Amino acid sequence: MTPFRSPAFRRLWCSGVAASAAHGLERTATAWLALEAGGGAVAVGLIFAARMLPSLLFGLAAGTIADRADRPRQLLAVAVAALLLMGGFGWLVGAGGVQAWQVVVFAFAAGCLQVFDIPARQALVLDTVSRDLALRGLALTALAARCATAVGALGAGLLIPLGGVAWCFAVVAAPYGLTARVIAPVRVARGHRGRGAPPPFRQALRDATRLMLGVPALRTLVLAGVVCEVFAFSHMTALPLFAQDVLGAGAAGLGTLNAAAALGGAVAVAFLALLPDRGRREPLLGAIFLSYGLAIMGLALTRSLAVASAVLLVIGCCAAAFDVLQQTLIQMAVPDEQRGRAVGIWVLSIGSAPLGHLEMGLLIAALGAPGALLLNGAVTVAAAALLLARAPGYRWAPRARTAAD
Repeated sequence: MTPFRSPAFRRLWCSGVAASAAHGLERTATAWLALEAGGGAVAVGLIFAARMLPSLLFGLAAGTIADRADRPRQLLAVAVAALLLMGGFGWLVGAGGVQAWQVVVFAFAAGCLQVFDIPARQALVLDTVSRDLALRGLALTALAARCATAVGALGAGLLIPLGGVAWCFAVVAAPYGLTARVIAPVRVARGHRGRGAPPPFRQALRDATRLMLGVPALRTLVLAGVVCEVFAFSHMTALPLFAQDVLGAGAAGLGTLNAAAALGGAVAVAFLALLPDRGRREPLLGAIFLSYGLAIMGLALTRSLAVASAVLLVIGCCAAAFDVLQQTLIQMAVPDEQRGRAVGIWVLSIGSAPLGHLEMGLLIAALGAPGALLLNGAVTVAAAALLLARAPGYRWAPRARTAAD
């Protein structure tokens, strides 16, 4: 728990709790609103795709800005903008007659805000703790995010039947206001930002592109991330229809499933926070990649809310661990002054998610939610097996034999 000795890290951590609670509320409410709008599986897929599209469009730019801007001020600006967006959309929903395309536009706007939050927040973790505590700091931040997201998802599942979706969006604005209040006093010493004047923005953006293409370790991580985003993380598109059509559960059931995934993520990042500061992380990422696909295939075979929630605990574990390990390995592979761009590369890799959500939506329309989950889970397993076969660094045994030699 050493990172909590830093006052700046404590404030960053608390702001993450508030922001993540808002994410859990908003995502559950948005998914349910898509079903109420009558769009079905394709509409839900479009909404998730619209949310992730900004990662593809603005990921590298957001990371480059995070290397040049005042990161706490960037997080403050995002929180204030999110507060206004949620309040305005809640008013629009309350006025009635919201159409599916308006929900898609809202999801895109929310995704834009998240894209500019992630690089600044993740790079700021390493601004507030030493490099040897990087994994622990990131894991503690992710732990707070997963727990708060679970609470937010459960809260949305309770609020929607009681007060409607519009009331849920109005409630979302409050945690963003708290986020702005907590992060406002944070200051980071310039020594954490690297030496010398930053290069021009265009040059920094080109450097980020060369960084991704020129460092083999980053290329491997980006490719693994793209496949995982398209075929594994897209399971989220299936959850609203799976809860409604397969499990026979309503908004409360969807909130339960989302909360289970978030709690599973909390367990995973708590485990990562307790790992020794030094040691190889690549084999652990490879094993989690494989387990992720197997768990999604298991979800496809469940037919009860209790069993599905248990499986989603495992899926949440895999998703959170994959994210934290990938972010950590990417940041540790570059110099301090390029960490924002490194996280931007990670954001760019998750920009492939729109393809996965659209693919999942179309598969659900053709095969049903269970069939779509089973197919994408199998592809994830095959991709993880290929990574383990082609990249020896992600296997346990070869490195152990080399050390013995």
